[in-house]
Amino acid sequence: MIMENICNWPDGNCACAAEQAEKPDFYGRVWMQCQEGLNMNKASMARFMMFCLANNIEIGSVYAFAPRYKNCSVVAAIRLKEGQFKEFTEATGGKLSKPVTVKLN
Repeated sequence: MIMENICNWPDGNCACAAEQAEKPDFYGRVWMQCQEGLNMNKASMARFMMFCLANNIEIGSVYAFAPRYKNCSVVAAIRLKEGQFKEFTEATGGKLSKPVTVKLN
């Protein structure tokens, strides 16, 4: 019995996973990373969430470096349109950059 190429896309075990990861967004949004400017306090997180929710921005992940400490640095991965970069920076104080990509051969 010959095994067919079984696609386990959600698990990321096949070539389909790479295709899905590089698939363009229907709304023309791109993934960006905010590494500085966001802090873990009520004001900063409220500005971030309100802006994302009001402008159809997808939040991929949010990570606080040291959540035990008030005002620790927060990193967020978000998907937004290129025209929203400046608005995001002005509204939240966060600075956007392209996310690091790792490709293994």
